Amino acid sequence: MNAHLRRRLSAFLLMASAGTAYAVPPAPTDALLTHTLTNGEARPLAALAALRIHNGAVSYRYVGGFARKNGADVTPVHSDTLFRIASVSKFVTTIGLMQLVDQGRIDLDADASKYLGFPLRNPDFPDTPITTRMLLSHTASIADADDYVIPADHTVSEFFDASRRPGTANYHFLPGRKPGSWFSYCNLCYGLVGTMIERVSGERFDLYQQKHVLTPLAIDGGYDPALLSHPERLATLYHHTTTGYEAAKDSDTHFAPEVSAQYRIGTNATIFSPQGGLRISLDGLYRLSQFVFGNGTLQGVKVLSSQSLQTMLHSGWHYDGHNGEGPYPIASYGLATIQLTGARDPSGHPTTPWRGYQGGLVGHLGDAYGLRSGFWLNPATRDGYLFIADGFPEDGKEKPGKISSFTNVEEEIFSALLNAGSVSGTVQ
Repeated sequence: MNAHLRRRLSAFLLMASAGTAYAVPPAPTDALLTHTLTNGEARPLAALAALRIHNGAVSYRYVGGFARKNGADVTPVHSDTLFRIASVSKFVTTIGLMQLVDQGRIDLDADASKYLGFPLRNPDFPDTPITTRMLLSHTASIADADDYVIPADHTVSEFFDASRRPGTANYHFLPGRKPGSWFSYCNLCYGLVGTMIERVSGERFDLYQQKHVLTPLAIDGGYDPALLSHPERLATLYHHTTTGYEAAKDSDTHFAPEVSAQYRIGTNATIFSPQGGLRISLDGLYRLSQFVFGNGTLQGVKVLSSQSLQTMLHSGWHYDGHNGEGPYPIASYGLATIQLTGARDPSGHPTTPWRGYQGGLVGHLGDAYGLRSGFWLNPATRDGYLFIADGFPEDGKEKPGKISSFTNVEEEIFSALLNAGSVSGTVQ
């Protein structure tokens, strides 16, 4: 038996042993993604869910691996399994913010201080306002520093207390970087955005997002695991170490409510992780893609104006070799959106998801707690590449990509989905 047939047989036996069976031999894309699931990293991934959209419709779906594992008790992944999707959350958070822009309650280019209730200024540039647009585009000259979540009984203003000095681990400004002039990826900025949403709307961030964004889009999920409509669908996020899978987030110990009755709306939305805490499924990402292809409207329900959506999708920052930093494939950024233009990012790699890429994709990536996610669309052609991969090794130990700043797994997923057939995958 040659090596290729041995690999195919091994992949088949692995999936069958987990309760998965094929009615027919796996299609080429199934085999490629099963190989990624079992061999994409130094050790097998826990889960992989991927969707290819062509001309607005699903042309291929793959779901493999497990959502939770406790000894012999294994819960398989399905297309409605909820994952903490990491930074793809920023896109959904920004939809909520842009609704307030549509209503005239927030001005993207006004001083964000007026919406936060405290002065927000980089001390090196005290006369330069930091705007909401800067927060959304990671150009606010704010850094994550030692942390970007603060306990519920504290306020986000404490991140910027005058007692925090330059050169210390808890200083959250970029010294010498004028607001609006420098790109530096910042999760804390979205904690501020979530707090602004609360203060302007008068509603708690997670409940606002549920009422005004997720429910109108008929997306199952949410930012607080204690309030999920279907908590049984929630996957545990895993790191895969030399001793096996270790729960990193959303195990059984994470179901307790994170919000106390004393929480004061408009003071500290970081507890809901507006930057990365959305729990959503592959099915939910598909509905989100249809909202984009519908230019802000889904199945007759208008959630956002077309003008605001287009503002999100179009780049406001382009890397010119001297105006930003970061390890991700980001050389162009809008409002919670990355434009994969093919240009080189600050690490020197082209922002190309596959060889021969000609541009057109816009969306966002996710990277946290052992999970990598992708929400990538071409609005002009109505093509899409959606995926969730869980069970990576600890941060910094992932296999790097061969052509880009994406990981090896992400590049493999893109390449497999690129030429996926018109018949949905058979893995369930």
